[in-house]
Amino acid sequence: MWSRGTSFYSRFSVRELVERNKSSTAFTCDNSTSGGGGGIGSYAAGSRGSSFSSHKSESIGCRLTSNESFDEAPLFSALKQDIEQTLHGTGAEITDRGSSGPANFFLKYVVENVQGRIELTGTRIGNGYYDVNALLEEKSN
Repeated sequence: MWSRGTSFYSRFSVRELVERNKSSTAFTCDNSTSGGGGGIGSYAAGSRGSSFSSHKSESIGCRLTSNESFDEAPLFSALKQDIEQTLHGTGAEITDRGSSGPANFFLKYVVENVQGRIELTGTRIGNGYYDVNALLEEKSN
C-alpha cells in the first residue's frame, strides 16, 4: 500500500488548524485531550498511468474553559476560511462546498489531476469537552 496526495493532504493537521484559529473560543487543547489520526491509501499503476486513493481522519478534543454556551459558528467560520486560503495557496480550485449546520462544512477541490474532499464537524462531548473531527480524501482522476 502506498499513499499519495497533494501537499495539502500531506501537511494537513486538524490540531494545527484548530490551534491557529481558536483565539476567539473558550477552550483549551493540550496533549491530554488530543485524538488520534490515521490514514489509508492505495496506489495502482498500469498501462494508462497510475492512480491512487488516500483517506485520513483526525480529531482533537478540547476542554471548554466555561460551561456557558459555546458558540461554534465563529470557530467553524475561521476554520473554513483558513482551509480555503490554504487550498488556494496550493493551486487548488474549490469546486463545491456545503454545510448542514454551524459546526459542519465540506469543501471539494481539484489540484491538477487530483480530486479532494475535506469535511470538518464539531461535537460537544459530555460536560466540558468539544471535539473537532476532520475527514480528508483524495484520489487521482
